[in-house]
Amino acid sequence: MTRSPALLLLLPPLLLGALTPADAARGPPRMADKVVPWQVARLGRTVRLQCPVEGDPPPLTMWTKDGRTIHSGWSRFRVLPQGLKVKEVEAEDAGVYVCKATNGFGSLSV
Repeated sequence: MTRSPALLLLLPPLLLGALTPADAARGPPRMADKVVPWQVARLGRTVRLQCPVEGDPPPLTMWTKDGRTIHSGWSRFRVLPQGLKVKEVEAEDAGVYVCKATNGFGSLSV
């Protein structure tokens, strides 16, 4: 029985020896918990939206509201490592919020 040349090219012994268990665990962001599909906030209160993602290396997160990127100029909004905090909620804050987590292996939108 002969071995397939393609198989030998895909699994060379040097490559297999070079991978460590730590390398095998690294990868793109993934869900760490369930996502709350919608949330109700009281006007004038503070609300926190969760972005339950994890990854190795740890992903950087960015948020959008109705397709617009939330940035530091949005004074009542603060991006947190695992979520978004909105102070003094107003009626205009209603909308679709999306968290995008990115690392060197890929990205995930929640």
